[in-house]
Formats: sequence, structure tokens, C-alpha cells
Amino acid sequence: MEEPQKKESDKRGNWRKTVKVSLGILGGLSLLMGYISATGMSQSEGEAEARKAVDDFFASFNAQDQDSAKRCLHYPHVQITGTETIMWNTPEELDLNFGHLIASEGWHHSTIDSCTLRQNCKDKIHFEIRFSRYNAEGTCYATFQSIWIVTRTDGHWGIQGRSSLPS
Repeated sequence: MEEPQKKESDKRGNWRKTVKVSLGILGGLSLLMGYISATGMSQSEGEAEARKAVDDFFASFNAQDQDSAKRCLHYPHVQITGTETIMWNTPEELDLNFGHLIASEGWHHSTIDSCTLRQNCKDKIHFEIRFSRYNAEGTCYATFQSIWIVTRTDGHWGIQGRSSLPS
């Protein structure tokens, strides 16, 4: 075989090997995701209880009930907004500044647009949450994509961390 033809043949052989390896990896990942979907992401009692913590937080937040909202969280509690990370070690450290939210944004209430379980185990669930903020006229002025981590500690489900992308 001539040298250029041999090089071209070697390139095709390497390309085929790369494709086979890539397809094998993708196939393995597909099987893994199927397994996770079938076993780890099924509806469960834990999911319903964890979701209740999320719903209760939104209800408390909309009622501007600081104490009730704090009881929906686990501590230390982490919130990541954009690139800013805030951690509250105790409920006493957390101040849900409703006055600032109202004055700066005209906030009136927030809604959960979607709440989808993404990962779970016995004592921890990750929800992908899309929520919106509305003014007093009922106009939506901001929508956020978030990941909320809800954990069970001492038999109680609470929100441990939240990470939101900017509106």
C-alpha cells in the first residue's frame, strides 16, 4: 500500500474507533439515565413531603410570614443567586426583607410555575423549580430557573439550599 493511502486508512480506522468508543459511552450513559429514571426518580412519599416544604415556603413567603418561612428551611441554609452565595447558619441570621423586595421591585407575590423532581435518594431531593414574581397589578415582572435541595433531617423535610439563575 502506498504511504498516503496507508495514512488515510489509518485515519479512517482511528475515526471508527473513536466513534465506537463514543457510542459505547453514550449508550452506557443512556442505560444509566434509564436506570436512574426507573429507580431513583419515581414518585414517593418522600417526594410529596419534600414538595410540601416547597409549597409551604411559597405560601409563607407570599403571606410575608417570616417565622413560618424560616421553619420551612434547614440550617445551615445556602442561597446562590447569580454568583453571590449567602449562607445562614441559624434561623435568627436570616432576614427575609419583604419591605426591600416591595420597595425595589414592586413585589406582591410569587408563584411556582413548575416543580420537577430531578434527583432523589432517601433523605434528599433536588427539584428544578421555575418561579415568577408579580406586582400588585398581577403583572409578572421576573421569572427564575432554580435548583432547590430539600433534605430530611430528624424526620422533617426542609429546604437546605437554593440556586437561581438571574431572571
